[in-house]
Amino acid sequence: MATQAVLLGAAASCAVAAAGAAWGDSRRTRRHDPDAVGLVDWRTLQLIAIAAALVLGALAIRA
Repeated sequence: MATQAVLLGAAASCAVAAAGAAWGDSRRTRRHDPDAVGLVDWRTLQLIAIAAALVLGALAIRA
């Protein structure tokens, strides 16, 4: 039970990170110069966070 709770918590934190990356990407697209180089690639970060949340969620279901 404890392992499942840890995995679900990690999946939830990845989901929150993905939501934050979506917010960051939407801010980037609405700024005055959307092609300006930024520090963080929000779309890649969002993709990685979603993939990690799916994997951790699947592992939590199996645990």
